[in-house]
Amino acid sequence: MTGGEAISDKQEQARLSVSRHACALFWERGVSGTSGDDIAEAAGLSTRTIWRYFRCKESCVEPLLARSTARFIDVLQRWPHELSLSEHLAVVSFSHPFSPQDIEDEISAMRIATMTSSEPALRTAYLMVHDQMEQGFIPVIADRLGLPESDLTVRLSAAAITGAFRVVDEDVSRAVVIDGKKVTAEQTLALIDRAIREATNGRLGGPVTR
Repeated sequence: MTGGEAISDKQEQARLSVSRHACALFWERGVSGTSGDDIAEAAGLSTRTIWRYFRCKESCVEPLLARSTARFIDVLQRWPHELSLSEHLAVVSFSHPFSPQDIEDEISAMRIATMTSSEPALRTAYLMVHDQMEQGFIPVIADRLGLPESDLTVRLSAAAITGAFRVVDEDVSRAVVIDGKKVTAEQTLALIDRAIREATNGRLGGPVTR
């Protein structure tokens, strides 16, 4: 689909379903061992439909990765001024626990993250999703800093936070998927909180005091 075309909810769900199948196939068979035909067969769609939804087979991972990104942006958009990030994340983890499908999607996303270092085309898709994340961070940061969205500090902070989030995502994914370590949700949230504070030199992370 071209960037100018509107995507219906039905189409978005279809793309997400394809993405889940593609991520599973890439993990099981590798990227080179998976074709567009394989993805179409697994999703129960025609290959032509796959290419109508996606520009290449590697881009099929984007809807699943974007789902995790959108969830985190939504969490930040609901971040009350009076709470620190760590306090807000603790509240959200309790009040909005992951569903079984959420957990399955997060595992798939972590697997893809571990593959991006050796698969340049997957890396491109991964970074494109993080670019969308950066754009989503801008209004949240502008609001908390009391600055216009176009302000350089806001845009630099968004870029820094995106980079920090990516590093945490890759490190946690590698620890869990490759090294077989157990990383709790609390540990992951603490890493995210620390990364955002350090990436912005303490500008973000605490409550708004102005």
